[in-house]
Amino acid sequence: MAPILSFLQRLGEVVGNVVLGVLYFVLLGPVAVVLRLVSDPLRRRNPGASAFLGWERDNEDVRAAQRQG
Repeated sequence: MAPILSFLQRLGEVVGNVVLGVLYFVLLGPVAVVLRLVSDPLRRRNPGASAFLGWERDNEDVRAAQRQG
């Protein structure tokens, strides 16, 4: 019985990895494609007339810089 149980345990590990791999690509793949098509976090698409972003005045003094913590 021991060789059969050892074989079944190894088979379960392999099948588990295959199932998890398929679920990873089936569930995360479409989400990644949609996010890639919709979002532009680096603002590289169609910057318009200028890609310049105005300066945001944060941490202008020592107290504001110390609050980052």
